[in-house]
Amino acid sequence: MSLERRLLSKTVSMRMPSLAWMWEMYDTVSLLAISLFMLVAVFALAILTGFAPYGSPAEVIKAFYFACNSGNYSVAERLLVPEVNRVLTRHIGAVDGGLRGICDEGTKQGHLQKVEILQQEVHGEVAQVHYMLYYADGSALEESQGLVVKRWVWKIAP
Repeated sequence: MSLERRLLSKTVSMRMPSLAWMWEMYDTVSLLAISLFMLVAVFALAILTGFAPYGSPAEVIKAFYFACNSGNYSVAERLLVPEVNRVLTRHIGAVDGGLRGICDEGTKQGHLQKVEILQQEVHGEVAQVHYMLYYADGSALEESQGLVVKRWVWKIAP
């Protein structure tokens, strides 16, 4: 029998490895290591994308004003650092109408037309956003707001 035929017959007769053989080959520790690596990769991707639909400080500012403008105060509240929420509900803010009062003042009772971002400065976990608010009555107001990263998400800070 020629060498080619012998190699061909061995190649054809080889079987695919069984699942039991693969399990023994890679064993539980190897599979656990692969699973852990995949989990870390997914977690790293989540951090890079920001865990939230608001990936930049400018997007947080726009989302805050649009939530306030539409009366969606629960969304607006989640965009603030927890310390601000405590002040708004327990201290002087509660007397001034809390978050709803601040939202109504900032949007002129829901008449905000546009938020234009003028400049965004990011330094590590601190940011400053300069923006213009345009209202239905034709007026405009230039504002600036600081933000910080809390649990991997940008939040509006005092």
